[in-house]
Amino acid sequence: MKRIFIISLMIFVIFSATSVFAAEKYALGMSNLALKVDYINFTGDVFNKIDMKDTVYLGLEEYIALTPNLYIGVEAGWAGRSKEGTIDNTNFDLDINYVPVELNLKYAIGVARNWVIDLGAGVSYNYFRIKANNIDESSEDWVVGGQVFADVNYKVDNLWFIGINGKYQFTDNLSFDLQGSNINTSTNVNNWRVGAQIGFMF
Repeated sequence: MKRIFIISLMIFVIFSATSVFAAEKYALGMSNLALKVDYINFTGDVFNKIDMKDTVYLGLEEYIALTPNLYIGVEAGWAGRSKEGTIDNTNFDLDINYVPVELNLKYAIGVARNWVIDLGAGVSYNYFRIKANNIDESSEDWVVGGQVFADVNYKVDNLWFIGINGKYQFTDNLSFDLQGSNINTSTNVNNWRVGAQIGFMF
């Protein structure tokens, strides 16, 4: 029992020392993981017309340090909305789902004690699905995109941080396969997001 306790204590000390070293040398640890809750707004006119331009976005991101200030990482998330209404005397009952998958590069720098600002950009592959429940029809597409973003984080201690974020994302136009025909649209899923995150550095 004593031996197990000593081994556990040694592991804890080593882990703590590594975390302190990473926190001191690296802006946001040697790697970090964060959960994001954002407000997302789709900028296309069609989303405004059907009153489905904004909703809640949930995201998960992970970054690995290339240098003490430069990070590469991935983010994946989801946003969805349902709406019933009428357009030009036609009733609709729609569900939309949006899933961005991003590869990003960001530069993080400490600006004050425990405060870190980072700026970044990246590319993305984005899934969009729309379903008309009243006629039991749906269409989906994957579109290429890119994004620019900024975060402000506060390191609570050597392991945890909290912060706020803002991002603008732009994408190609959607193309749907309807009854065997490929329909190109003039609608994209460009969006901006703003929200908060909580993260863990290791």
